[in-house]
Amino acid sequence: MEIKPMDRIWEKVWPDYWPHSIEYGRESIVWHLYHNANRFANKPAIIYYGTEITFKELKELVWKAAGGLKKLGVTKGDRVYLALENCPQFIISYYAAMALGAIVIAGSPMYKGGELTYVLNDCTAKVVIIEDALFPILQSIRNQVPSVETIIITSLAEYLPAEPALPVPPGLAIEGAEYPGTIDWKQFMASEPLDRMAELDIKSDVALLQYTSGTTGNPKGAMITHLNIMANATSAPMSVNATAEDVYLTVLPLFHVTGMTNSMNAPVYLGATMVLIARFDAETLLMAIQKYKCSVWLAITTMNIAVINHPNLMNYDISSLRALISGGAPVPPVIVEKYRSMTGCNLVEGFGMSETISATILNPLDRNKLGSIGIPMVAVDIRVADLKDETKDVPLGEEGELWQKAPSVAIGYWNKPEATAETFLGDGWMKTGDIVKLDEEGYVYICGRTKELIKASGYSVFPAEVEEYLYHHPSIAECCVIGVPHEYRGEDVKAYVVLKPEWVGKITEQELVEWARGEMSVYKYPRTIEFRESLPKSGTGKIMRKILKAEVAEMAAAKEQA
Repeated sequence: MEIKPMDRIWEKVWPDYWPHSIEYGRESIVWHLYHNANRFANKPAIIYYGTEITFKELKELVWKAAGGLKKLGVTKGDRVYLALENCPQFIISYYAAMALGAIVIAGSPMYKGGELTYVLNDCTAKVVIIEDALFPILQSIRNQVPSVETIIITSLAEYLPAEPALPVPPGLAIEGAEYPGTIDWKQFMASEPLDRMAELDIKSDVALLQYTSGTTGNPKGAMITHLNIMANATSAPMSVNATAEDVYLTVLPLFHVTGMTNSMNAPVYLGATMVLIARFDAETLLMAIQKYKCSVWLAITTMNIAVINHPNLMNYDISSLRALISGGAPVPPVIVEKYRSMTGCNLVEGFGMSETISATILNPLDRNKLGSIGIPMVAVDIRVADLKDETKDVPLGEEGELWQKAPSVAIGYWNKPEATAETFLGDGWMKTGDIVKLDEEGYVYICGRTKELIKASGYSVFPAEVEEYLYHHPSIAECCVIGVPHEYRGEDVKAYVVLKPEWVGKITEQELVEWARGEMSVYKYPRTIEFRESLPKSGTGKIMRKILKAEVAEMAAAKEQA
């Protein structure tokens, strides 16, 4: 069918600094880094607990790392897996791989053995660059990932100054540990620098595989091109009127598209400084904002709540903040008001996906509507498709599925043609699976999801993936996972379990929770497990997740009335 966008009624409320279109060149984000190494040679690109790395130094480090990868046999199209928290090595490795035309996989440092095994085998990574604390997980599955030829190991403490300017999280290095069969980061970085960047077709060459949880169990790698990356690296700073003079607070995980785009690629594109924080700590953030006069900060709701409710908040000057964006869950109005009183600016919400390499919809800084995710950004078209007849759009104010078209939309899922055909419709269009409605000015409101997605602390969790891991435990006959409301995290993961007869009375709910903690990422494992003798099912034997969700909603309503 022919897909037509809606009338762009939202353009009437666009800020003056939002252009109505963008012309993209042929340059990649790595080209912009190279260019800015000349424009802003001695300006800090990264400040890491007091260590300053200038744009010129960053470019030189990237080129050495690219030379090191080339020496290891990495060529255009090979996959390089990063298992790193926020640190200079992530940034260096990310751009180094792309300079060669290799494909980056920004893996979650929270992956456990099963998750890591699946992703490494799915992408057939050739090189893994991993932090020391995560090496035992990789070592435990080493013989299950035959494509991995080389492991480069580093420490989050590698670039720390002798006297840090901010509190350093504990446990950034494992002292005295041995890492058999690996290459040390310092040895790797002693390589001859890359002589020239790879020639790229930014529209078709894949730069990144961004793994997103799958509705049918296993994660899917969204194929992000160099143009996809540039589309959001360009539009993200435009949307907040950012310039090279801004200072970005980079604390969101860089392996996640929101942090990657808005807190790393955007400042590199602009020539702005990023203040890089390895792990979230509210007081460290407050100190960083005051010390470095941070002006742009993108966060998730839980971070904003923790910072604004911190007991020492009033001891810090955070008035330098002028652009505050939040995602992952609705922001309570009281938090918005408190930020406004302290900084004079609005905390606004937006919407993005792994498949769009971050935000495509955002509230303008000066025209935000509480409860809305905003309006489509530059070069983004949308439609709200009728749930019964997707060839039709629903009227304003009525609910339908959000479809979007943008230059940041991925070109498909790695090795998954059926899932690609289901989600990506050609000509830049994709189905989001989110149920939305539009008001009379074109502001978008999330109403629900067509997929059974759980949003826990800003992370997307699909019940089917959690269920698949739970079934690895020999005690479980049947299970069903849902999201339950949580005041701080937005939603928590809960599992209903039917035990096999021989296990009844031999394992407790809490013991199963503890087992799950070791099998899944910290945001993904069920915080609570409830044993049932049976689960509700349809006439065809399908477990009725919606009945369990209705039970939870009924209990919550009764609690509010009590």
